Amino acid sequence: MNQNRFSLRNSIGISRLVSTPKQAGTREHEQGQVLVLFALFFTVLLGIAALVVDQGLLRKANMDLYNALDAGALAGVPMVKDDPATAESLARAYVQTNYPGTIDDSHVRVGFRCLIGTNGNAPRLSDIPAACDPGPGPHTWTVDGDTAYATCDPSSGDVCNVIVVEGPAIVDFKFGPAVGVTSGNTGDRRAAACKGLCGEPPEIPVDLVMVIDRTGSMSGVDTVNARNAADSVRQILQPGIQWLGLSALGPSRLGQTCQTEADSVIGTATLGDLRRWVPNGLTGAGAAFGTDYSLPTSQMARAISCFGNSSTRTDIADPVRMATYELDTFGRPTTTKAILLLSDGQPNRSTTGTPNFCEEAFTAAEAAKAIGIEMFTIGFGLDGSNDIDCIDTSGPWVGKTATDLLVAMATDSDKSGCPGTENDDGDHYFCLPKTAGASADLSEVFQKAVQTLTGHSRLVKIDD
Repeated sequence: MNQNRFSLRNSIGISRLVSTPKQAGTREHEQGQVLVLFALFFTVLLGIAALVVDQGLLRKANMDLYNALDAGALAGVPMVKDDPATAESLARAYVQTNYPGTIDDSHVRVGFRCLIGTNGNAPRLSDIPAACDPGPGPHTWTVDGDTAYATCDPSSGDVCNVIVVEGPAIVDFKFGPAVGVTSGNTGDRRAAACKGLCGEPPEIPVDLVMVIDRTGSMSGVDTVNARNAADSVRQILQPGIQWLGLSALGPSRLGQTCQTEADSVIGTATLGDLRRWVPNGLTGAGAAFGTDYSLPTSQMARAISCFGNSSTRTDIADPVRMATYELDTFGRPTTTKAILLLSDGQPNRSTTGTPNFCEEAFTAAEAAKAIGIEMFTIGFGLDGSNDIDCIDTSGPWVGKTATDLLVAMATDSDKSGCPGTENDDGDHYFCLPKTAGASADLSEVFQKAVQTLTGHSRLVKIDD
């Protein structure tokens, strides 16, 4: 029995010894298969990672690129009319600053457009040159709803109001190189911004009184320019949204065919004398003085078209006080209120008998601002050596100029050089030198002031 046990154990041991090499070979084969399968699985995993992660990077880059291009367009557009080269430089700099990765500046392209409104399906050419001026043409206009735009080349002397910034971004992939794809391209993306009314009427409700200097220093052509500028404001505002009033400097004689006819008699500036200083009170939908100033037959349109030069001297304090009373008494309670004052000189008359005319005008403006009225001022012909000193005999305005006064009267404003960048620095003071035939320029300055009041630069859609 013992022998049989030995033989059985021995035979089992031999069997195990004989079978061992075969099992080892099988495991090595299986391990090889696992390695191959793992390599295939890892490759698929990398492909999925490349698809998910790298495509996510590409989508994020696409969004970042849009944001950077928007920032570039909005940064450049304030200078687009007066200094297109600086506008382009600012746009490029802001794209680089606002893109979180690296974008090749050589791939960023900057262009310009002239954007105006439409009449039906046709461009509203009457917006030219106040909005922009693409030159003599012919032009190919792209009409898109309420706006139309055409190419504009500042290097040829065109005046543009839109800047277009476009280009692609290259994204370095994280997992893509493992499957032979090192980077992705967002493709060209575009942003465009427009400064001004940009073909659309202003949408912000405001109550506005224009105070127009028509004294003797405003020569015949200057007064014509002022009338044209005031009328351009009348045409771009909407009576259903904005209310508009007109004050003439000097005061008016009531009961005449033209309610702003020259009057050599200085009024007392009491509240009972209001209509001598603001002969055309606030007009608009629901206003007591009238409902629709947009009609060419309206009292507002007639008054603007017919006022002439006054033989009075320059009294700025009284019309500002009366415009303040008009807005505070007859304006809408919760609506933004503003005074737009045009003057070509220092004040030299008042109804109070004070010899300190600049100080009195400044005080009148401060009283308006104290009750929330925004003050806009335009210095006409006060650039450089043409500026005029205040004639105050005492007080803080001795030795100051008419420009100093108008800047101080305006809301939160300072001097930045006239013409220079004064009209594009974002504050409430504007200026324009006097030149023959400058009516279009003065209209543009008036409209810039209104644009500051009713809306600022905005992104627009350009698909040409």
